[in-house]
Amino acid sequence: MDDPYRAPATLPVAAPPFSPAPRIATRDVVAAAYYSPPTLKLASLSLVTLGLYPLYWFWQNWRAIKRETGGTQWPWARALFAPLWSFLCFSDLRDIAVSRRRELAFAPGLLAAVYFLLNLGGRLPGGMGLVSLLTFVPLLPINSLLRRYHREEGVDMQRMDRFGMWHILLLLFGAGFLLLGLFGLSLQDTQR
Repeated sequence: MDDPYRAPATLPVAAPPFSPAPRIATRDVVAAAYYSPPTLKLASLSLVTLGLYPLYWFWQNWRAIKRETGGTQWPWARALFAPLWSFLCFSDLRDIAVSRRRELAFAPGLLAAVYFLLNLGGRLPGGMGLVSLLTFVPLLPINSLLRRYHREEGVDMQRMDRFGMWHILLLLFGAGFLLLGLFGLSLQDTQR
């Protein structure tokens, strides 16, 4: 009779590690390693989404940083709390560019402080809170640095450069919503 409590006679063999399927070349354009849309796209989508597009910008770049460094950070959490993590993101992106002999025009600390203050600007009373719509401005030097890096490295940025159907719809509805909000603020100010 077999003893069910006795150790097995042979050691279990580990399963072979998972290996992904080889990449097959397709007609799809491979996106750049770091997210750097054109300035017009970054500014316009930031305005019509009332400052949500910079969070998407941070999320994409934190994903790229995690992929490149093998870090354990959570890109979604760092994007959600972007005013607190912007300095590290700006520093990491600057270090990547500096390693390839490209300089950032402004210090990451200055850009992070301006981004943080612009986010706080949304708490200002009345129409002064609209200053928080400009949260994309501190992203522009970093974005420009990344675009220059991609151009010089020969990375195809066609996918980031185009305005897709969703972008256009978002621009139309967001612009209408933004104009309606500005009109409402102007009416509120004239009634006082």
